Amino acid sequence: MGIENAIRCITPKEMRDINRTCILEYLRQHGAVSRSMIASDLGLSLSSVVRITDDLTEDRLVHLQGAYETSGGRRRPLIELDTQQNVVISITLGGTHATACLCDITGAILERHTVQNHGMRGIACVDLLKSLADEMLGKVAARTVRGISVGVPGIVIGGNRVIAAPAVGLDNVLLADMLTPYYPYPVFVENDVNLAALGELWFGYGKQCNDLLYIHIGTLVGMGIVLGRCILHGAHTGAGELGYAVLDAEHLKYPFESMGALEERISGFGMGNRTRAALSANGTPNADATAADLFRCAESGEHWAQEILQDFLDKMAMVMINLAALFDPEIIVLGGGVMESAQAYIPRVASMIRGKTPNPIHVLHSKLGKNARILGGCTSVLQHTNHYTIHKSML
Repeated sequence: MGIENAIRCITPKEMRDINRTCILEYLRQHGAVSRSMIASDLGLSLSSVVRITDDLTEDRLVHLQGAYETSGGRRRPLIELDTQQNVVISITLGGTHATACLCDITGAILERHTVQNHGMRGIACVDLLKSLADEMLGKVAARTVRGISVGVPGIVIGGNRVIAAPAVGLDNVLLADMLTPYYPYPVFVENDVNLAALGELWFGYGKQCNDLLYIHIGTLVGMGIVLGRCILHGAHTGAGELGYAVLDAEHLKYPFESMGALEERISGFGMGNRTRAALSANGTPNADATAADLFRCAESGEHWAQEILQDFLDKMAMVMINLAALFDPEIIVLGGGVMESAQAYIPRVASMIRGKTPNPIHVLHSKLGKNARILGGCTSVLQHTNHYTIHKSML
């Protein structure tokens, strides 16, 4: 590739989108403000701010707040995001459960419905998703729906094509295209862990961050990578498939086709298998034992459980050291069902990784929990529909 193809100027439209994005972000984080304050804080001309906010008002994203700022004898009207008018439908599809929420554009969850043990696989999932979307639409009233987000546990290309989501039996399916004919709103499909990373970025510990990693350790293992406030998808949209990481030379001898080497060690599925095998070896078989049982046994002093726990903590420490060396994130956020049980051990892992890289590694347990993916869906819709554009310096 020649340098003329790698470097290009910013077009006038892209510049307008960048400024529009900055103003929307400013309003999202600051609430009701005057146009002059926006211009001053963002370094834009007042005429540019007025032009953009007029467009946003016409689009019904922004409205006059009703109050005024007084300065030098002049009364300036305050503007804010119109949270009463604008909503997003955010749906997450899991292997056993599916949840739909109606959210406003500041991330407040207005309505929620979860289907437990849905038993749907393959194309049948489309009917499930449609029923959930329809239920939320029934609660919209006179508000404006900005879009519908669907999070799936698999690899997604272009906000539409699900390449592989074995947990729900979807393989090379144009999922957004299958839903779009039913609704007059844009539909966006994304990997659910990437959505969780976006949720953490906009509404969790990442509010003031540009670069963060979200690691999900639940039934399976996944990671969302945020660099420059944007999700990193990778050349084949497989960036963040952390479960396939290899941390033991012994694992180089074997193929891992359905589940990655790391996933077999630290996921809820893998930890459950190890727990059941250990219980059988110790003469107390339990076919229903889970990773949560492992942590309980370790806390009660069971030696075998403490050995598996230490291996889990060792692997977690090595993963975070390697990721910090590769990406140098401002924070690493941990979430998922296994991490709910292992939350008390995060300080122990933090002490294990301290001083292992030139830059500090800040590890936090998600405060959003299961809502991270839902709120990430809200973020995804707003980014797509508002031409969310970030300028990254080439220097």
